[in-house]
Amino acid sequence: MCGNGREIAKIAVAAALAVPSTAAVLHAADERPNILFFEVDDLMYRFVGAFGGKFMVTPNIDSLARNGVYFSNAVCQGMMCGPSRNSLITGLYPHNLGFYRNGQMGDLKKGIWSIPAAVKRAGYTTAWVGKCHVHPPRTKRGESVAKALESEMGFDYAVASLGRAMLANRALRGKEVKDDVYFSFLKKRGLWETYLNDCKTKAKVTSLPEDAYLDGFYTNTAIEWLGNLDRRKPFFLWVNLSCPHGPYDAPQKYHDLYKGKKIPPPLTNRFGEDIPEGLLKDNRSAHNNAVEEHRRGMAANVSFVDAMLGKVLAKLEAMGAKDDTVIFFFSDQGVFMGNHGRFHKGSVFNEITNACLVISYSKFRKGVVDRHPVELMDIDDTVLDLVGASKEGKRMLFGASLLPILTGNGEYKRKYAFSEIEGFQSCFDGRYRYIANEEKPLLFDLTSDPGEMKNIAEERPELAERMRKATEEWLVRTGAPLPASCLKKAGNLEKWRRPVPNTRGQ
Repeated sequence: MCGNGREIAKIAVAAALAVPSTAAVLHAADERPNILFFEVDDLMYRFVGAFGGKFMVTPNIDSLARNGVYFSNAVCQGMMCGPSRNSLITGLYPHNLGFYRNGQMGDLKKGIWSIPAAVKRAGYTTAWVGKCHVHPPRTKRGESVAKALESEMGFDYAVASLGRAMLANRALRGKEVKDDVYFSFLKKRGLWETYLNDCKTKAKVTSLPEDAYLDGFYTNTAIEWLGNLDRRKPFFLWVNLSCPHGPYDAPQKYHDLYKGKKIPPPLTNRFGEDIPEGLLKDNRSAHNNAVEEHRRGMAANVSFVDAMLGKVLAKLEAMGAKDDTVIFFFSDQGVFMGNHGRFHKGSVFNEITNACLVISYSKFRKGVVDRHPVELMDIDDTVLDLVGASKEGKRMLFGASLLPILTGNGEYKRKYAFSEIEGFQSCFDGRYRYIANEEKPLLFDLTSDPGEMKNIAEERPELAERMRKATEEWLVRTGAPLPASCLKKAGNLEKWRRPVPNTRGQ
């Protein structure tokens, strides 16, 4: 590490963590770990071997879990790609941004705090590769998302495109994204017509070579970036895959893994109670004849994701950097796969809120299944501690560092983890889920009722009231929800923003 890096690391030793004994475990005098975020899209937790999907072929994710900590009760804060990803990168809840559904929000406010910018200020080289539902401020008319990620969000390098479904829609309408890096790549490889034909025929299996399929392209781009690194500085790499989000068209060999294999049916096929309409607005009824096809497609896409993770891990190993890298594997949110008789997402039930979080590092505990209710936003505080920038966490982050759990030193203080959509808040304590709303309070016991079928709010009024109060206190502490309609244009943001208390943790 260069001289400047050593000075930064010395400061990190002094100020890194809230628990002194944890800091001593993590940091040598002049070394800090690299950080890898490997984020995937719409991963339902039952489709990973380590998370209980015994029918799945996911050796790399399973290996991470065996050599790290799997947070079985980690929840995302936003229930769609945009709300979840913008929440994580800014350290703000969806209700702080007024961003609950894809398409509701314009660009983020110029100068907004972001986790990559904080890490860059701590002396790291930073990169984003992959799908982007982040809305960075645009400093110039027509500026690309990638350029705005670099100029405004703290990335030294960014390669960004859209997800597969959105790209296919653009291609079919003849509205190619201007200077889109993936479309340009396909044309350079002579594969544009192949891709376009797949879009037109809605191919159930891609006709593209694996390395030219969108997530294969992202993976190879990330590997190339790693190969060109200046190793004198630690790095922060955020890889964002579009899979396992539909369409379920991964290369044929991943579908072949499940030929003749029984794919378990959904845990539930209906709702056990009358459910408020707002919890159904952004998902749709699942036709029985489509459930099996969707679930097989999800399995194939997840195995493809696992293979791409394996390629990145192999690159780290070849570089001699794997033991020096903290690996965060997680999904932006889950998805209904016939559960409750629904497809899609946008609700606050376990199939969607579970973020499939695994964290692995040579200096952390291994083979641990942790059942604390944790939030995806806790990743931000954890990273700040790891890179020695924990002072930045005193601004207005609402997360709680996971280092006490990861190292076994200190106490993780969160009692409840919160998720939300517009008009509904989920309060989860690791066993009970309370869904606050103006129509009908819901309370489920996930130990006896893992499918969240039976509303026990009237049977357990004291528990329901306690969790209702916890939700109310959370909203007071973090700022009252903003209406989504005001945020279509970024210029309206300040009109509705309320002061946010300078409070960390829960």
